[in-house]
Amino acid sequence: MKSLLMVFYLFILLQSSLAFCNLPSDQIVVVVSKSSDIENLQDKQIANIFLTRTNRFPNGKKAIPIEISNGNLRDVFYQEISGKSPTQLMAYWTTLIFSGKGKPPRGYSDLNSLISRLHKNPNSISYLSLTQVTDDLKIVYRFP
Repeated sequence: MKSLLMVFYLFILLQSSLAFCNLPSDQIVVVVSKSSDIENLQDKQIANIFLTRTNRFPNGKKAIPIEISNGNLRDVFYQEISGKSPTQLMAYWTTLIFSGKGKPPRGYSDLNSLISRLHKNPNSISYLSLTQVTDDLKIVYRFP
């Protein structure tokens, strides 16, 4: 049993290491609908919204974080905003869920659904690769 757990942990570690090598953070941007009142956000504000420490934008309006369910982009994004590896992030969400203090952003299985949701709701916020940004979206943060 211990060897099985060790293999699992090594697999997770390898996956997270590969994720951080595949996509540089300067390609990730945080976006909202063009119709949103939000013009720009600071890195701490983004972290607070996506880690469910707050559910409000700085202007007081409700913030609804959404994301693609899995992938390298997600892993790199959370490493940038929180310093947490995928394994640490899973532990973070598990703690919040079981304590009743929060839940992760709603995940979408495909990019088109996520972008459609961003267009329809000016309170939604997400992160994308710069190449995925459409004309109907507004970039509110670029990673340095």
